Amino acid sequence: MDSRRNFFASLLSIGNGKKEEAVFRPLLPGFIVNSVEQCGKCNDSSCKTVCEEGIIIREGDAIPYLDFSRRGCTFCGECSKVCEYDCFIAQPVESIDVRVEINILNCLAWNKTICRTCADVCNEKAIHFTGLWNPEIDMNACSGCGFCIGVCPSNTIQIHPQPKEKI
Repeated sequence: MDSRRNFFASLLSIGNGKKEEAVFRPLLPGFIVNSVEQCGKCNDSSCKTVCEEGIIIREGDAIPYLDFSRRGCTFCGECSKVCEYDCFIAQPVESIDVRVEINILNCLAWNKTICRTCADVCNEKAIHFTGLWNPEIDMNACSGCGFCIGVCPSNTIQIHPQPKEKI
């Protein structure tokens, strides 16, 4: 189903004359960005194999990232526990520093079709409906776990890097 969804999404982008933008790949919760060299030394990808949700992807020597296309992160911390190279912060992490958005043009609920799958799966109750039709994400409550992304039937929920604050 994912390949069919991606196929139609690519057709839509071609029809709109838009170029595909680079795919954002969120890092594992608590991953230390400066530990890239250390992470590259790992041969067994133990963080990937221990993930109970199966959402950690590691291609070759690249840094592992999260794929929310099917499931989300439970913040169990197992990936950080098995890391032999100290690539994670020591304290438990309960959120991912990302921005989650609903594309209202493609959202079934915003287009007057009853759909609440994103809100039903949200453990933080960060997705609220204005009236019956309009889901909105409360980023103060959202943990960035990604569970809403994989269940969305119209593939309309997207994850982006958190914008850098201007000083």
